[in-house]
Amino acid sequence: MKQYTFEKIKELLLKSIHEQNCEAELSLFFNNNPHKYMIIIYDDHCSFQRCGTPKEQSGEFNFRTLDELYQAQQIDGIILARDWDNIQDFDCMDFYAFGYWE
Repeated sequence: MKQYTFEKIKELLLKSIHEQNCEAELSLFFNNNPHKYMIIIYDDHCSFQRCGTPKEQSGEFNFRTLDELYQAQQIDGIILARDWDNIQDFDCMDFYAFGYWE
């Protein structure tokens, strides 16, 4: 998977909720980090969480906007504005389904 800028990811998430009425779930995988993380877009907010077994899951941390989420410190000390270049992979079944990714 090629690297995407935050602005491009933001565009695709907003497009999925506004044009497709889909609460897209974007998975993020970081270098040197065994956990999977997820951003979910909703009509009126967005969230960030760590995924995994029940003991590993963090639950959703909610933000008013994607820009706010991007700047905030997340679970495990992740700050997307600082750590974006450490993302090794993205996955989003919804983006594939809508033809946003090939």
